Amino acid sequence: MTNEKTPTILTGLLESLGPDCLDRIQNCRLLVVGAGGIGCELLKNLSLSGFRHVEVVDLDTIDVSNLNRQLLFRAKHVGQPKCVVGVAVAKDLSPYADTQMTARHGNVCDNSVFNVQYMEQFDLVLNALDNVTARRRVNRLCLAANVPMMEAGTTGYLGQVQTIYKGVACYECKTQEPPKVYPICTIRSTPSQPVHTIVWAKELYKLLLSPDPSQSMLWEDSQNEELSTYMEAALELRDNNQDPDASEDTKKTTIDRLWKALYADEIQKQLNMDRYKTAEKTPIVLEMPTAAANTQSEWKPMSIWSLTECVYEFRNALMSALEMPEFFDKDDELAMRFVTAAAQLRSMNFHIPLQSYHDTKGIAGNIIPAIATTNAIVAGLQILQVFSLLQAQLANKDNSSKLPPVGTGKYINCLRNATRNGLYLAASPLETPNPQCFVCREQVTVVLTLPTKALQVISFARFVQTIIQQELGFAEPTVYLNQDVLIWEEGNDSDEALRRVNGVKLLQDLPRGGLQHGSVLTVEDFSQDLQVDVRVVVVSDEDFRRQYGKEDDAEEDDDADGFRYHIGGDKPVVGSSAGEDDEAKESSVDNKAAASAVVEDGDDDGVVEIVEDTSDGNKRAMNGATGHESPLKKQKPSEGASTEGGEEVIEIDD
Repeated sequence: MTNEKTPTILTGLLESLGPDCLDRIQNCRLLVVGAGGIGCELLKNLSLSGFRHVEVVDLDTIDVSNLNRQLLFRAKHVGQPKCVVGVAVAKDLSPYADTQMTARHGNVCDNSVFNVQYMEQFDLVLNALDNVTARRRVNRLCLAANVPMMEAGTTGYLGQVQTIYKGVACYECKTQEPPKVYPICTIRSTPSQPVHTIVWAKELYKLLLSPDPSQSMLWEDSQNEELSTYMEAALELRDNNQDPDASEDTKKTTIDRLWKALYADEIQKQLNMDRYKTAEKTPIVLEMPTAAANTQSEWKPMSIWSLTECVYEFRNALMSALEMPEFFDKDDELAMRFVTAAAQLRSMNFHIPLQSYHDTKGIAGNIIPAIATTNAIVAGLQILQVFSLLQAQLANKDNSSKLPPVGTGKYINCLRNATRNGLYLAASPLETPNPQCFVCREQVTVVLTLPTKALQVISFARFVQTIIQQELGFAEPTVYLNQDVLIWEEGNDSDEALRRVNGVKLLQDLPRGGLQHGSVLTVEDFSQDLQVDVRVVVVSDEDFRRQYGKEDDAEEDDDADGFRYHIGGDKPVVGSSAGEDDEAKESSVDNKAAASAVVEDGDDDGVVEIVEDTSDGNKRAMNGATGHESPLKKQKPSEGASTEGGEEVIEIDD
């Protein structure tokens, strides 16, 4: 150990871990990926624990909605990069004046910067991410660089920590579909899908009508340095609704002020701050029609409302606010019409496809907001696992290896309800790699089933984008047909002409007779040190429909040439339902059951989760933008959970 006097705050660690481990803590190099809810807690913990060499990567900037859960940020930091502010604040907490914390404001999926060589400089990587794509990317880079990784995630009251390195199960070894979740900062600031604006509209409903408006993600404390433009009008409207002497003209004026603040002033304010300078489509400011309709003639649930009709519905619902329930109910027509109008107006702001009343109701009824209060617990568990791993590294006789002995670390779940043994934190041994996972196992084959029509209508460029890049997660793929014919190449010094020639060809027109039953595609990605064989199975269109109908795992695009396919064999699909049965079996069964309650795609900034009630009585999670489904394991009714129609609806507050 160094001769430097141990700071008082670290004497406990010195006594419990020993001088060698404390010296290792001070000198190891750590990478933290993500500086949101979990990331802030991690940076604070690392700094106070004596880690002196930390680098932080994050793409996001601070939004006002982050301030109530991300402890390193204040109102004055809004608009600044999270990693830059997080590093500056956490560095001041360190007991060492010379602590080196570096911020990198960028996308960890950018292979030109964050590649295998970059990862190799670190002794350990800690994930605090909010999406599958980035998690998958870091997982693969760490495995390729032989650097252990500490993965973590939260969804509401549930959370998990998993240690990953070669020899144990990786992030992509899990085979269940994750529930669909959306970051709160996306809902508030950068919506891109109809579900984003519908969630936003429900939160607006909560802000205006619920007994406690502070429970809305749109709520802003008056102590903030700069409130959004809508808060004053929203609070005034709440006062008007509670004032029996408030005139209709007063209410109408306030409603119009609120409308202008939401759909014009706040958008213009964000534009002036260059919030959307990198957006694919710049939001537009709405103008209230000079003569908004006084009635909705021939209103139909399946029709798309115009701007004028949305303004009428927005105004009419709020003028009748006392007739709407305090808590949103999709079966209350007036409440549903307000949410439809509010969501479609915001969709107009952000160039998002509009939805009918009928479609909006179908989405709004399946939204469960989630909270992020488990962030501190999960980040603390990550630090404890880091200590364990560093001790194992010290004990490793091979000083050239960063990898601990296989079996080091635990899979730890944070549960909302105690197990039968009374545990809220359940630890279980790390699992062995999934033999069907091509990411952490070698010589794995993925089976791809295609209907005959796909070979006749799908271009190879679209095939690469959909199957190889989106589904299998290859960043810079090189593709060989039947092992010896190079048909696609990406990356440095790649053959662009080859991509141009083969990209426009239909699958059946590729070299050597094209893609056909029994063809094998060998896919390599040197940027991730990955290789997999894709074996093609071709069946008749009728057989494909019969075996993989829309309700199964087959994917289908919305265009006329719907690309339908089924991936089986060894393709890993990360994640699982967040809520495994918390009433787990006793003893070792407790831990085993808890270990399966994976929380993969929970956003540490706060998320909403989409869950669909189906007629067969099962819960299903919406699988991506296409709306395909995967069954969720049912939970036993728990304290605080409401029940509708005899089936539990899991309420997770934001």
